[in-house]
Order: sequence, then C-alpha cells, then structure tokens
Amino acid sequence: RVLFRSRVAAPLLLVGFYATLVVGCSSSGAPTSPPGSPKPAPGGQISFQHQVLPIFVQYGCPGCHGGTNGLTVTSVADLLHGGIHGPAIIPGNADGSILVEKVSPTPPFGSRMPQGGPYMSDSTIQVIKNWINQGAKNN
Repeated sequence: RVLFRSRVAAPLLLVGFYATLVVGCSSSGAPTSPPGSPKPAPGGQISFQHQVLPIFVQYGCPGCHGGTNGLTVTSVADLLHGGIHGPAIIPGNADGSILVEKVSPTPPFGSRMPQGGPYMSDSTIQVIKNWINQGAKNN
C-alpha cells in the first residue's frame, strides 16, 4: 500500500511544482509556500542553494524570470550575467545590486518585485542582502 501511494504521490507533486513555476506570475500573487525563509545561524554563511534559491521559488521568481528582459534567477551565473539592465547582483555590494533594488519598496525603475505582491519581508530581503554581501557564492 505504501509503495502504491508513493508512485501516485510523486508524479502529483511534480505536476504541482511545475504548475507553480509556469503560473507563478499570473497567480493570485500569494507565495507558493508558507511565509518565511530558512535563516542561517547568527554569523553563518548564506547558501544560495539552500536559502536564496528557495526564496525565489517561494515567490514565483523562476516562473516570471525564466528569461524575462534577459534575466534568469535560477543560478548564480545567471544573476551575475543579469539582463537588459545589467548584472542583477554585484558580489559584496547588496545595496548596489539591481536585485535588491527591485525587491525593495522603492525600486529605481519599473515596479517592485514580485510584481503585484505579496512582497518579500524585510527579513527575507536581508537574507538575500547578506548572501550578496558575503560574496554571492555559488554554494
């Protein structure tokens, strides 16, 4: 019985995950998972894979920025490459990084992201800022 449940549940979970990525921008704007994000121990190194990328997934960013304006947010290399406005991140300089500017309350151009909200909390933005200020490592 358990084997049958896992064979049925796994494909359904994958369908739900991919549907969330595809419709993330056009959804009601609600995060795709419960609010909050994993936080490191005080003074700890922020992990792109375990802390930053899950924030992007939670807010539907990969679905919206799978190439929109040339920007993809699913890897450090893509964030460093950026889009039509230049690199999305500047390692060591969160306040000068377009990514931080765009998720903050008053972006210098265009709309605040994620478009239409709900917007990232200050503590969630701080995780991203800390990661960038720590060198935006691909970890």
